[in-house]
Amino acid sequence: MKRLFFILLFAATMLAACTTDTTQDVAVEAPDTIEVSFEENSRIQLSEGKTVWTQNDLVSVFYRSDANQQWKFQGNTGDRSGILKRVATPDATKTLSKIVAVYPYSENYYINPESCNIEAMLPAEQTYLKDSYGLDGNILVSASEFNQLYLRNVCGWLKIQLSGEGQVVEKITLKGNNDEQVAGLIYINSADATAILASEHSAGGEDGVGGTLVLDDTILTEVTLNCPNGVTLSYEPTAFYIALPPQTFEGGFTVVAECADGSLMTKSTKNEIVIARNTIQPMDALEYQLNVPYNQIWYSSADGNVITPTETDVFGANIVSNTYENGLGVITFDDEVTSIGERAFRLCSSLTHISIPDSVTSIGKSAFYNCDSLTSVTIPDSVTLIGNYAFSNCDSLATVTIPNSVTSIGDYAFRDCSSLTSVTIPDSVTTLGYNPFEQCFNLAEFNGKFASEDKRCLIKNGYLVSFAPAGVTEYTIPNSVTSIGYQAFYDCDSLTSVTIPDSVTEIGSDAFRYCSSLTSVTIPDSVTEIGSDAFRYCSSLTSVTIPDSVTEIGWYAFEDCSRLKSVYCKPATPPQGGSSMFSDNATGRKIYVPRASESAYEAAEYWSDYAADIEPYDFSE
Repeated sequence: MKRLFFILLFAATMLAACTTDTTQDVAVEAPDTIEVSFEENSRIQLSEGKTVWTQNDLVSVFYRSDANQQWKFQGNTGDRSGILKRVATPDATKTLSKIVAVYPYSENYYINPESCNIEAMLPAEQTYLKDSYGLDGNILVSASEFNQLYLRNVCGWLKIQLSGEGQVVEKITLKGNNDEQVAGLIYINSADATAILASEHSAGGEDGVGGTLVLDDTILTEVTLNCPNGVTLSYEPTAFYIALPPQTFEGGFTVVAECADGSLMTKSTKNEIVIARNTIQPMDALEYQLNVPYNQIWYSSADGNVITPTETDVFGANIVSNTYENGLGVITFDDEVTSIGERAFRLCSSLTHISIPDSVTSIGKSAFYNCDSLTSVTIPDSVTLIGNYAFSNCDSLATVTIPNSVTSIGDYAFRDCSSLTSVTIPDSVTTLGYNPFEQCFNLAEFNGKFASEDKRCLIKNGYLVSFAPAGVTEYTIPNSVTSIGYQAFYDCDSLTSVTIPDSVTEIGSDAFRYCSSLTSVTIPDSVTEIGSDAFRYCSSLTSVTIPDSVTEIGWYAFEDCSRLKSVYCKPATPPQGGSSMFSDNATGRKIYVPRASESAYEAAEYWSDYAADIEPYDFSE
């Protein structure tokens, strides 16, 4: 490799690291061993969920000199730290004030003796390692004045999950949609493990980096993860990791997996993706496109036994056989399967995966209700309708791909699918039922159609349909929302504070019911209606202000808010009320109303139930 010299990587690094004053034309004899470990959360390889060394790992060490020395890890596979032992010490021309190490070893690493920064090549080909981060592309660096090294990751990773039915993956290729650099020459600051891509480096130092001209063949826009022995796919997704230099893929990227039978699995995303140092960026799971015969349904079961459909006359054809061999269940029909009808596999608790033929156009109400072992499902492009409760209570369902053919997703279609972490709604969808993703507590983001800018909400024509609650304690609803939908935040018990924007005019029924940690809610003057049960069982809510714009408060709106002590109701005219609006609040709870309206509230229907608790209040003060 042609050495690409550079003078300066970062001005601050030059001041803090090696300088020309400390660089001499004298070789320094290295000791035989160096202590080595890595920064907390840095990753070399995985074993049983922990990051570990592998026996005989090789590391490039510049031991106080510009000589690229080969050192070998002396510990055992699975160790978290250990000793590096020098294998050989080539001739050096410069001495440095620091020890700089780079993992894994490569004879092509070059150190700038004046800045102690590394010129390295990220390989365009990496090697798959089962249940780990892979080989070759996982670069770590360390710089120290002492004989103790703490390695830090330079790259981040894309995590790709593939599933299928026995297909053998031989390699996976990634390419940025805007031809971003994914391999080739990078410049690494050895002090903090940050990197500059050659593609971002101006020749002649115009960008303050310095260096010679960058050759075209050092900027590589495609990277491949090779699987030398092949990886056999199953219904359970297999994870593959590709190391990538930190950067932003503004137009997303495309991943292609090549199988031994010549078939391809392709996934492309147009969303902006950020790869950060020492972090894993997951990608939506990709399932092999199956060629299930039109007169069959394929499945797998947890106990290896035949699964009998709960309803047998809801498929548009008659079952003629149902067998289970070699891990594959096959239900055969006397004609094309046109639907997975109502309650078809309801309560089939050992069902783990199902593949549906392209002849099916609808998945009916409660078709897979409470299939609590179901981890994945292949929905073909022929399906246009996913019915009410179709996958409700499938709490092992970790991934689901909704095809572009689907136009309607029914009431509670994926309710209580507690393993779901992200969902993409295709552009084809025009109808969303009541909160299809209610009680999906690990759901962190929505993508695609109807997704809010922060990816936390599904919003259709101003109506907030669903909320992704994972990890959120305080939330401000987007300004694009005009109505908070039925059960939109139902049972989001991690929420402590919600701010509603002044674009909202209606808080729907059960909108915040069972938000048991909610202590603060801001209701703006734009709201005219608070629906029934809207804040019922918000047991941490202590005070609420109802703006003077409100004209209606539904039944049980604040019932069972057991810590609610103060209700400030500003409307001069009592809003139309509902039964038990404020029942079972905290002992001694007071309802403060405009002083001039006290008697009107005490006489109004349903408000009169709380006449003894109503107190006059001067809201103008």
